[in-house]
Amino acid sequence: MHMILRTIFIFLKKPFLQKCQFHDKTTVTMRVLPTDLDLLWHVNNGVYFSFMDFGRWDMVFRSGIYQLSSEQGWYAVVAGETIKFKKSLELWNKFQLETRNIGHDDKYFFIQQKFIYKGELMATGLVKIRFLKRKGGTVSAKEVIDLIQDHQLPDLSAELGQEWFGLESKYLV
Repeated sequence: MHMILRTIFIFLKKPFLQKCQFHDKTTVTMRVLPTDLDLLWHVNNGVYFSFMDFGRWDMVFRSGIYQLSSEQGWYAVVAGETIKFKKSLELWNKFQLETRNIGHDDKYFFIQQKFIYKGELMATGLVKIRFLKRKGGTVSAKEVIDLIQDHQLPDLSAELGQEWFGLESKYLV
């Protein structure tokens, strides 16, 4: 519930955002609020994932993929995510969240997100997303790429895709 005002704000900003390609890096600036903190007075680890949602929404709005996929009856879902922390974000810190689609395999797009405060890397997240059809079924990465006509994303099947699946099969039930 504490993210509701930020969510409303990003949807209201949608028509005014500068356009980009799906492979372009996008940046949003945010500020740490009291509701983002845990008992140690730094950003709660789960809040980072909520912040990452805002970065991805910004990217899909700017690239037009939100509009195009909605017209097709498609929507994106998070299939997996991980994060590595270097330093803590603290109350009132104004930081940038950089979001970049680093590539795809047959099913998934891999999104890298970096938290930057005063030029310093604070945390890096990696998110695996895929597209589904509202009427049921899946959408391949190739179908999405053909729809948006952005063929500049590398195919990471041999690298990141297999590495991610290896970790999932080893550590997740």
